Amino acid sequence: MTNAPQLPSTRSLVFDGFDDLDTVGPLEVLSTAGFAPALVRPFGTSPTIGSAHGLRLTVDDQLTLDAAPQLLLIPGGGWLDGEDGVRAQTETELPALLAKLYERGTVLASVCTGAMLLAAAGLVRGRPAVTNRNALADLAAAGADVRTDARVVDDGGIVTGGGPGAGLDLALRLVARFRGDEVAAAVGAAIEHRPVGPVVVTG
Repeated sequence: MTNAPQLPSTRSLVFDGFDDLDTVGPLEVLSTAGFAPALVRPFGTSPTIGSAHGLRLTVDDQLTLDAAPQLLLIPGGGWLDGEDGVRAQTETELPALLAKLYERGTVLASVCTGAMLLAAAGLVRGRPAVTNRNALADLAAAGADVRTDARVVDDGGIVTGGGPGAGLDLALRLVARFRGDEVAAAVGAAIEHRPVGPVVVTG
């Protein structure tokens, strides 16, 4: 995918217990589309990150306001089956940082239960959003306008996706938004994925 226009600086957040597919799928889609996504970890955490399914990563860069990306991907993991992953991260300073990034104009895009980090940041109250179907009640309890039938909800500064497989669809939506529908279709064909939909665009 050559001749890409100026694309947003893109980072993908990872933390202990993140879901592998939530991160790896969107990274491949965005990279194929000419984005240059890079991994970041929560500020002050160890550079050695372990995923929910045993992937081990060394991530040097930390998420900070000083190096705020224009687009940040946020995975799920852990919310439904333990205290690690997203559930643990909601008890840290990460939600407050996400709120500040949003205030500065960063587009926050969550996959699966990554939406619960947005909820902890106070960013989904009164907004259309979606998450893993098993966490929809939790998202609604946080005040979100839950779109139960949506695969992806694009509300401008906040973009949310359903379960882990929806990360591909969310990433393709971002490609369509920043590079156009034709490029998104070409990327989908290149990875042999046909978006499931529906995609709800409200922002």
